[in-house]
Amino acid sequence: MIGVDEILKIRFLELIKSVQPAGRWKLVITDSLSAKILNSACKMYDILEENVTLVANIEKPRQAYPSVEAVYILTPCIESCTRLVDDFSRQEGPMYAAAHVHFINGLDNTVFSDFTRRLKAKGADQYILNLKEMYVDFIVREQAVYSLDDERKFNTLFGNESAAGGSRNSSTNNVESELEDIAKQVLCMCVTLGENPLIRYHRPLDVQGTINRNIPWHLAKLVQAELDNFCKVNPEYPPPRDPPLPRGTLILLDRTIDPISPFLHEFTYQAMIADLLDTEDTPAGIKYSYEYTQEDGTTKGQEITLNDQDSVYSSIRHMHITSTTEKLIENFNAFASENKGASGGKNSVVSLNDMKQMIADLPHFQEMKTKFSAHMTIASECMSEFNKQNLETIGLLEQNMACGETPDGNEVKNLIEELTPILDDPYTSEKIKARLILLWIATSDTVNTEDLDRLLSHARLDQECKDAIENIGLLGVQLSKSANKQGEKTKKNKKKHDSSATQQEVPFDLSRYVPIGHIKETIDQSLFPLLRVAEPENLRRDSTHALKQVPQLRVYKTQWHKKSTGNNAGPKPPSGPPIILFIAGGMTYAEIRSAYELSETFNREVYIGSTHIITPDQFVADLSGLDKTPPPAKNVVPPYTTSIHTSAPPRTSSSTGTPIPPNSAKAGGHKILGKW
Repeated sequence: MIGVDEILKIRFLELIKSVQPAGRWKLVITDSLSAKILNSACKMYDILEENVTLVANIEKPRQAYPSVEAVYILTPCIESCTRLVDDFSRQEGPMYAAAHVHFINGLDNTVFSDFTRRLKAKGADQYILNLKEMYVDFIVREQAVYSLDDERKFNTLFGNESAAGGSRNSSTNNVESELEDIAKQVLCMCVTLGENPLIRYHRPLDVQGTINRNIPWHLAKLVQAELDNFCKVNPEYPPPRDPPLPRGTLILLDRTIDPISPFLHEFTYQAMIADLLDTEDTPAGIKYSYEYTQEDGTTKGQEITLNDQDSVYSSIRHMHITSTTEKLIENFNAFASENKGASGGKNSVVSLNDMKQMIADLPHFQEMKTKFSAHMTIASECMSEFNKQNLETIGLLEQNMACGETPDGNEVKNLIEELTPILDDPYTSEKIKARLILLWIATSDTVNTEDLDRLLSHARLDQECKDAIENIGLLGVQLSKSANKQGEKTKKNKKKHDSSATQQEVPFDLSRYVPIGHIKETIDQSLFPLLRVAEPENLRRDSTHALKQVPQLRVYKTQWHKKSTGNNAGPKPPSGPPIILFIAGGMTYAEIRSAYELSETFNREVYIGSTHIITPDQFVADLSGLDKTPPPAKNVVPPYTTSIHTSAPPRTSSSTGTPIPPNSAKAGGHKILGKW
């Protein structure tokens, strides 16, 4: 399948390529948010290849190029619109010869009206050659993964409505506002894929004593309204798909669907890195700093960003850590075999230590040397943390609780007695202790108050961890009786290891739990109902009816299955329409892995997204804040104060017009495409 990263990259590059000024060369101007999105999809090299001489930020002072046309890619907010007007209303003259303006989402009607008024009042409208709404307001993280990159939404969606004395009405309004914003961004994902999907949503069983906010249902209605409005404004949407396929399916979930997965230690490579190592989560990938041994025996600091551009990483990230080390060694031996000079005449390696020694001796092949060195170091450090944190014992206990049985299929007994020595151990971190207690609560049919008090007394947790345990009920988990167990025991057979296996290997008994997000070939219609019954495909559009000619949104035609690979051999077409998953409140790396496995198993395009990606320790911290006032929203685009062009006249009351909410981006769908 082609990834959403590639689709978004093509859309951006086609947009830039479509601007063909007489002078050939052009500039690209972004704001902070649009730059974040653009950089998640495109490398600077890709952009400069399209006759772009410079990429600059509209919020910062820039050199004027009055003879060069500029491609603007902006957030549809009053701040960026005002800065654009400033660029073409300077006393010295316009910054650029003309502007081709593209917004990452639909323009709010109020912002649009204010923008056009400002342009005309300043005489800047003559420089705007076209104006388009792109609908690309999301971050691509991997081939099949997208994110809204907003972890604050977990608190606003699931937080205690009475926190900090807030009223029920104000809390409801906050949730509605957050869901409206999410719906607009989910629309962007659908538009990028060229899909008008059928919508399914998770409808949980009503369990007495649990909280059920029905977030997926409310979100489903909002997304459907956005899609209906978009199709009304763009009657030829969605574009034809080649080869033809039925409509895709959008499945809307929220974090309450599986309160177990976020607490578990996952022993696949990517998840272990994010959970056990000191990493930084960025839109470009997982950033990690490490030290490696140079040829002269000295060590040097190195920083690596783990993403799809790293072929070694993308080939091993979803493997169990045992298979990861085996695959690394296999790939390294294949590389050494293909490049005879790389090994210096040495035989193939059989362990990470052998690999470390040979890498230190490599005289050439710097790029591959760096990659193998990085992953050898990372895999070794993951195993070191596995042993240091006693995760063989802890992981087995976690899996027994999550699956409700031992690896042999026997009933789990004496959990309190098994948990107690781990909670007593001073070398067990407080976050791991909290995760174990939270997992025990989420998986128990009944939670005995005396047992809980006993566990807490042995754990001796700080206040943050205690708050997280208290707030687990806000995710629909009862402290007196939990909801039904989620997930299932994996049907994969446990891998058998022979007696010569290294001590670094981890038994697959530690990876039995399958996240609930793993959608099967068939879906439970009662738990995941359709929001709207689908019309027959041949009634969706009367092909004999001539549509009126109206300005159309430039949507990437969905013909990516014709993309050739290797010797012009087309990839195998998918067996069915795409599946788009969205989880409000955060997704785990285990759920991301399950989406890839689902895609491979059924030969379907599967895309998974969420408000953000969560790691277990961070999830505990996020839970602890659910009874507190949410942190203030962070505006990625900074507030507008005055023009950055120093000679421009200051803003006056006559030029500001009606106050506009900052970073507003609602109710788009303007027929403002093409020439102004």
